[in-house]
Amino acid sequence: MSPDQGIILDIEDKPRLRLNLQIIPAQVSNEKVLVFQDPERWSEEMVILPAQLAPLLQYFDGNHSLREIQEEIMQQTRQLIAVDDLQQLEKELDDHLLLDSERFRNYVQAQMKEWVESKVRPPVLAGQSYPEDPEALKKFLDDFYISGPGMPSENKGDQLKAILAPHIELQGNGQVYASAYKKLLEESQAELFLILGTGHHPMEDIMVFSEKDFQTPLGIAETDREFIRAVKKRMRKKSRLGDFSHRKEHSIELQVLFLQHLLQGKRKFKIVPILIGSCQSMVELGYSPDQDLLVQDYLVAIREQIKAEGKKVALIASVDLAHLGPRYGDRESYTPIREEEIKADDQKMLCCLEQCDAEGFFREIARTKDRRKICGLAPIYFTFKIIEPTRAELLKWSVWYDQNSKSAVSFCAMALS
Repeated sequence: MSPDQGIILDIEDKPRLRLNLQIIPAQVSNEKVLVFQDPERWSEEMVILPAQLAPLLQYFDGNHSLREIQEEIMQQTRQLIAVDDLQQLEKELDDHLLLDSERFRNYVQAQMKEWVESKVRPPVLAGQSYPEDPEALKKFLDDFYISGPGMPSENKGDQLKAILAPHIELQGNGQVYASAYKKLLEESQAELFLILGTGHHPMEDIMVFSEKDFQTPLGIAETDREFIRAVKKRMRKKSRLGDFSHRKEHSIELQVLFLQHLLQGKRKFKIVPILIGSCQSMVELGYSPDQDLLVQDYLVAIREQIKAEGKKVALIASVDLAHLGPRYGDRESYTPIREEEIKADDQKMLCCLEQCDAEGFFREIARTKDRRKICGLAPIYFTFKIIEPTRAELLKWSVWYDQNSKSAVSFCAMALS
């Protein structure tokens, strides 16, 4: 059943909200509301409901029928909610794929089938975070260089091994991307780019390759399938895990966009898209990823294949840093007045990277149990471990603020050689 088809609701229905949804209290135009966010991005639209529905929604747990929900609310508040209103609420939630329902499961199954059959990963953010029109997009990206580090000059060498670039919203933050990519063009002759993207959603494994080509309004970036298959052949772990986690993850798409804009007409290149999962369990238990056999299996295989390649290779880590404030589960608010504090806290871990000390970087984050929620932890750590740089230069650091939730995200550009 497609999302656009209606469903017949019954009074004995026992609606269940999907377990991994994020329901965030907020205020819009002086009205208290509940904002629904779907980490898995099955629901494409942001759903906002009045905050007074919170007592109702706690009973959308799969154990209460609509009639029983009506009775519970009546006992608690002495207010009678019409069954028609409950049915309408259930329908609205299901229309937005927020319920664990037959309709939702059918939709997921159809999407997974479509993904498996496709050879190309289509753009997710075109028309949202950046223009769909190719000419408008080129100007959009050009402006980040013009207003930031300046347009890249000609290549001066091949000492650069990797860059760290953000995956934050482009508008207002693109100068940081441009700082990293200007360095990439000027100091690397790579023709194969391993893009280590941050996996924000549930993943099949700690590292997930995709053999699909990546499409943007600037064309199709070809994936080096032979490299990926060679890495998998070198690994001890043999599995046929899927790559569905790449479907909606934006962190690689944005780097492909900048690569195409930078190199089109100058250099032919291929990509290796790799999503990196969370190291949170290692942070909590206080042991380094270097001690994890699965992580080592991946890293050794990638290092060996890079050495075996006849191509020049560079890595791109698509990473943001701290996620702070109510939007990310903190009680404290973060506004521009706290920027120096945010920067000082970031510097404690960034100075480890500037010393090319990946283990020190991990220990600094683990020391506080990743209290500041560094979403690029794993891709940064793995990038340093794969290329083993001897020099790391912080090119630019910045913060994005969400004024509505009084939250902040820090990010940076770095060059590794």
